[in-house]
Amino acid sequence: MTHYLDPFFNPQSIALVGASNNISSWGFIVAHNIIQNNYTGSFYPINPKSDKILGHVAYATILDIPQEIKIDLVIIIIPAVKVLSILKQMTIRNIHHVVIISGGFKESGKEGELLEQEVSTYAMKNGIRIIGPNGMGIVSTRVNLTAVMWPVKELKQGGLAFISQSGNIGTIGISVASRRGIGLNTYVSAGNMADLTIADYLEYFGKHDKETQVIGLYVEGIQDARRFVSLVKEISKIKPVIILKAGGTKAGRRAAHSHTGAITGDDTVFKDILQNAGSIIVNSLEEMFDLFLAFSNWIDWSFPRGKVVILTLGGGWGVMAADECSRHGITLETLSEKAYERINALLPPYWSKGNPIDTVASLNLDSLRQIMLIVFEEMPQVEAILLLGIGGFSFLANLAKSSPLIPEEDKSSLDFIIQAEVELFKEILALSDRFRKPILITTLLVPADSPGVKYLQSQNFPLFSSPANMVQVFRYMVNHYRWKNRI
Repeated sequence: MTHYLDPFFNPQSIALVGASNNISSWGFIVAHNIIQNNYTGSFYPINPKSDKILGHVAYATILDIPQEIKIDLVIIIIPAVKVLSILKQMTIRNIHHVVIISGGFKESGKEGELLEQEVSTYAMKNGIRIIGPNGMGIVSTRVNLTAVMWPVKELKQGGLAFISQSGNIGTIGISVASRRGIGLNTYVSAGNMADLTIADYLEYFGKHDKETQVIGLYVEGIQDARRFVSLVKEISKIKPVIILKAGGTKAGRRAAHSHTGAITGDDTVFKDILQNAGSIIVNSLEEMFDLFLAFSNWIDWSFPRGKVVILTLGGGWGVMAADECSRHGITLETLSEKAYERINALLPPYWSKGNPIDTVASLNLDSLRQIMLIVFEEMPQVEAILLLGIGGFSFLANLAKSSPLIPEEDKSSLDFIIQAEVELFKEILALSDRFRKPILITTLLVPADSPGVKYLQSQNFPLFSSPANMVQVFRYMVNHYRWKNRI
């Protein structure tokens, strides 16, 4: 059976009211995104001043589109005072779904609030469902639809549904998803929520959309809080619900109201209620997208006890990671006798001889692989390895290749070092998959610096910028597993 929200996310035809050839206009950016990203349906630009928009036949109004053509979805990006007239055209054409990107509604003051009430009242009486107004648009990768007010391309299709009450945060989010290779199913910029609310989207993606595996929400205020909390409690047992809450301070509440007209509340109470309902409350966009990537790799794996081994190339990060584990209730598992004996035979006599395993900057790449294999073989109770500080071998080799101080005849061996580290990372991924246990990696290096890190990112493997981020994300995954399985 078709759900009433399906036409938003699986439209076979779209009319864009306000499409433009003017490259400095929002109507151009949205139209360009739709066309450039190869929307699979039929696209009808609406602009009374143009015969063609970006090579597509344009129509003066929705009513001018041939009657035999069925329009599933209308997207509006014209001044707010003209929006109601478009809804009336939709009624004549029997169209019931609209994304209103236009601003100038309740977020702009009393006059805009009255205009929004007029629009929403008309829509309700005539069976029209609204996303927005005052949003940044929507994305649905299942039909290659990228109708947003920011240049976006090369989105990877996946299982993430991301709903944002802030268009700005949302567009940053989908840009990060594109850059980090996070598979996106849907993005919704909720805007003022004159009709559809965060709870409506949560229910749809949580209970009805089978392609969604993880739900991410950026919220500033909730309109129907009781229903929302009830849905979080129900859906968190099926799939992760990750929430970033802003607008909890007085200054934040004022800012939230001024840009979306949101009704906000006490941050501490809000977070406590939602955590008790099973959601994952994150503290930053970085945490949220680290967690998206982690779940995209390890969503079906088991973490009932939260037991880890830390493997570090240097002592300092190992100490920091151990502190973070203690702070977040993650257990550092004592090395078993057999694991200790086998690891001791691999490392110099001055290694740490415990967990964290400090390899004291050993230059033997293969010893890292062997240590991880030993941990998984001899300590089956361990659920993850926290690997700190790798990627440096290929970084140094790459750096040396560009140095004028090193003779050219000596540089031939550097490619071998680079390839050896890339091969190590391939083996790490295979090892993790074989035992179905994550190997979480922290590195300060970026793909441009390190061919090894570039390879990991090309595989959409989670890379963390600090031990704190890494441990926090693992704790979130442990907590979600325990909630889902009633542990």
